[in-house]
Amino acid sequence: MSEPLTKALISASRVIAKGRRICDVDRLVATYGGKASKWVKKSSPPFEDQGETCEYHWYEHQGLGRFETKMKRL
Repeated sequence: MSEPLTKALISASRVIAKGRRICDVDRLVATYGGKASKWVKKSSPPFEDQGETCEYHWYEHQGLGRFETKMKRL
């Protein structure tokens, strides 16, 4: 069972890429809408899950919300 993406993890997140620096930004705009310049890719701080170090990655757009959250094992 993986740790949920909590408010604490979200508030401690860091920006990985913004706007045109996101490889998938054109797909995000086509799928979810909004301007490319408003999209942000974020990462949670590392955490332990079943003895492995993990972090969450997701895309956000102010006004549209959070999309495509996935947990990555490091």
